[in-house]
Amino acid sequence: MKEHRLNRANRRLLILLSAISLLIVVIVGAVVWKVTKDAYQVGTVSGLNEKTALPDLTTPPATRKNTYSSEELRQKPWLSLRMPRNVLPIHYDITMFPDFYGNGSTFYGNETIELQVTSPTQFILLHVHTVYMNVTAANVVDNLTGTELDVARTFYYLPNEYFVIETSRPVDRPVRVKVQFEGSLTKTIVGIYKSTYYNTITKKQSQLATSKFEPTFARQAFPCFDEPNIKAEFTISLLHRPEYIALSNMPLSEQPRPSDHADSLYVSRFQRSVKMSTYLVCFIVCDFNFTETVSNSGINIRVYSTPDKVDQTLYALDMAKHTLDIYEEMFNMSYPLPKQDLIAIPDFVSGAMEHWGLMTFRESRLLYNPNSSSIPDQINVALVVAHEMAHQWFGNIVTMDWWNDLWLNEGFASFMEYLGVDGKETDWDILNKFLDFDLFPVMTEDSQISSHPIIVDVHSPNEVNSVFDAISYSKGASVIRMLEAMIGKKTFFDGVSKYLKDFQWGNARTDDLWQALSDVSEDYNVKHVMDTWTIQDGFPYINLSLNQDSSGQTIISATQKRFLISSSSEVDESKSPFKYKWYVSLDYLTSENVSGKEIMDMKNINVTKDFDLSSPNSWIKCNHGQMGFYIVLYPNEMWLKFSNYLQQTPSSSWLLSNADRAGLINDVFLLAESGKLSYDTALEMLSYLSQENDYLPWTTANRRAFSYISTMLSHDSSYILWKKFLAAIIKPIIERLGFEDTGTNNDRQLRALLLDKGCSVEINSIVRNVTQLFRHWLDQNIKPSANIKRVVYNYGMKYGGTDSDWQLVWDKYLTESSPQEKEALAVSLSRVQKPYLISKLLDNMKTQNGIKTQDFFTLVTHVSANQVANHIVWDWARQNYQFFTERFTINNRNFGRMVFYIVRNYATEVKLQEVKDLFSRFPDAGAGERFRRMAIETIETNMSWMKVYKPVIANWLQTHVAK
Repeated sequence: MKEHRLNRANRRLLILLSAISLLIVVIVGAVVWKVTKDAYQVGTVSGLNEKTALPDLTTPPATRKNTYSSEELRQKPWLSLRMPRNVLPIHYDITMFPDFYGNGSTFYGNETIELQVTSPTQFILLHVHTVYMNVTAANVVDNLTGTELDVARTFYYLPNEYFVIETSRPVDRPVRVKVQFEGSLTKTIVGIYKSTYYNTITKKQSQLATSKFEPTFARQAFPCFDEPNIKAEFTISLLHRPEYIALSNMPLSEQPRPSDHADSLYVSRFQRSVKMSTYLVCFIVCDFNFTETVSNSGINIRVYSTPDKVDQTLYALDMAKHTLDIYEEMFNMSYPLPKQDLIAIPDFVSGAMEHWGLMTFRESRLLYNPNSSSIPDQINVALVVAHEMAHQWFGNIVTMDWWNDLWLNEGFASFMEYLGVDGKETDWDILNKFLDFDLFPVMTEDSQISSHPIIVDVHSPNEVNSVFDAISYSKGASVIRMLEAMIGKKTFFDGVSKYLKDFQWGNARTDDLWQALSDVSEDYNVKHVMDTWTIQDGFPYINLSLNQDSSGQTIISATQKRFLISSSSEVDESKSPFKYKWYVSLDYLTSENVSGKEIMDMKNINVTKDFDLSSPNSWIKCNHGQMGFYIVLYPNEMWLKFSNYLQQTPSSSWLLSNADRAGLINDVFLLAESGKLSYDTALEMLSYLSQENDYLPWTTANRRAFSYISTMLSHDSSYILWKKFLAAIIKPIIERLGFEDTGTNNDRQLRALLLDKGCSVEINSIVRNVTQLFRHWLDQNIKPSANIKRVVYNYGMKYGGTDSDWQLVWDKYLTESSPQEKEALAVSLSRVQKPYLISKLLDNMKTQNGIKTQDFFTLVTHVSANQVANHIVWDWARQNYQFFTERFTINNRNFGRMVFYIVRNYATEVKLQEVKDLFSRFPDAGAGERFRRMAIETIETNMSWMKVYKPVIANWLQTHVAK
């Protein structure tokens, strides 16, 4: 969303149709005028001039009232962010003409909205975002008599993005609102917009029109009631040239036919939709091809792509069918639409979007080429397809009541995606990848003071955008996963099915899900359990004390407290309704293979267990299987037992699963970083990795320990010893695996990870091998294997990339058709060590020279990770901040996070002040408010770490690593 404060005196927002129709003909052409005019005659819009602007419009947001009395809202309902409920839509009949052909950049539309009026009112409010769309005509018609009602005035209320129609007399019966509108297809890549692509078959540039409306972007495409709990049915008609196809949520109601408005255009009209929210509507006009199949229940499934990539749709098609079939069974509810399309969009701001019946995807999240795509590429496609398919039930059939419960949509789909894929790709260990992709990463974010609860109040469009974050997605999924493990899979899905049936076609809140689950559970009051996880931020660490009584039994004392990553941060219990206590299921496994659990119901516990932990080789591992969203602080001697056990026991005999081993690594380094455990203990835990052959513990160690410590030590003399330490534990595994991209799924992913880390710490044999493969690729066109190509591209460029090499990779990037390959090439370009080439890349990003808007922020993050480039991109971002504010707007959540991803590794007072100065110069953070707080908090934590923990690590390295 754009947030420009445009001068309304320079805008004609509404015009008198009868007075200026000839002028419109001159401006937009006779064909366009005929297209935008529907079969009905649209009445005039009156009262739009400078005098109608309300005083409220001039009040700065910081001083505008947040709450109003019922009388104020009765007289001025537009003052409320939430729409009044006395006028509600039943049905939209929308005709759209997106004129994207050639240099076309405008869409034209008209609609009739059938409304029910529940109490008399003179005000009809519609959401309209005037930066992208203007209403050109509107009237109100009595639904029973067809009589046009007198309109006293119309106006926009910009703060809440309303177009207001005020009638001369109160309306107390059903009416129809008829609206004409037009807007831009090129200002942004949300709402309805123009996308372009290069067809590698025809060697020509092609265009299409597409849309993305979540969360509040439908109002950029058509006037509407743009809230998730105001559902209606939709009948869509799209006008287009005959050589193009039109797609929407529903199937065509008839074959495309010549338009009555223009001989050169056809009209595609679609069946009336099911009842749904505006953010799920979708319009697309394109020249794509498709593959298709039919689900077990007879649902037609198609996957669309540009004509030159249609052969890359087959894997997604297979996964779409599988997940649709399995979800119908798991939810005990049929998919309700007659078709399900998936489409790969060349310019797409998100990974994917669950529009009902027409799911849209970034190309790299839907297309898969088995000859060039890697295992992670395939996993990514599978999970994203499974995620969006889960939304067809959890989000579309039942929708969250308001955006504060976004997690009901996103957290649940983020959990279900793993179950959807697991039934098909049985050798991926996909259920445990949840730890790598969701659970462990979000713990870092949720361990900061700047975190927020899963359920969070939102009071503006900015805040709506900002809640699409890891807390809603990954933490939401983590607590759902924890709950399923707690109450059992059958009970869980019985409750989910009940919830979906109870609220189908409607909206629900978090408590509605808890009630449905409680109804089928004999053992749990689910709301009592889960409120502690959803309405307070953070998570606990469980401090475990272990003692023996006189009879040899073990006394376990467990206390819980909120975990904060910064050792200087203090828990303020007054900010939580539960004083930062949680309902914890403390599952455990012992070295004698005894398992069990104890419940910590918002309190500490003392229990006596009939097993002996006094022997040197005995241990107890809590959070068995890593199902809980908490970490465990063991006594120091217990950490030593874990380390000794893993080093001295053959890996084939380990009782600790890969999830448990990864959990130990995750916990020990979080605890060390927060000062609750010595880094000596944490580093000892890494020593066993030379015997670890599973990918999950290694990637956890990489994320939690290797990457952060490497970054913090990179300018310190101890970095040499740190690299030697890492090399010593990496080399044995690489020697066993070899350099060839062969073996199991696990081996191939582990090899790629360790080759990457081996290059980063400059293991000569690995660097030599990788740079040689880089030269073979560029000089002889011998491509490296798919699973190690990113390592080759990145470190080949870092260690050997010349000016001509960089230019050659840039040329390949511009012409590459595979979306995953294109992403890999982009990252390689960002790894070059020559500042002038980094500056060239940044210039191309700024001017959109060959780099799409969808890729801008990803590339910023990758350039920022290059230590040679980081200060360059930071200076560039500060110098161009105003430009980027105007280009992306402060409502763009990706722009709001940009600075955080650039500065998150800073650890000096100078850099901290630079960040604060930037925020001071641009105080309106928009959707980036929380990420600004995260940036400051993270830098301060890094500074403290360097002061307190760097000497400890340096001393340990001096003692344990041969010089």
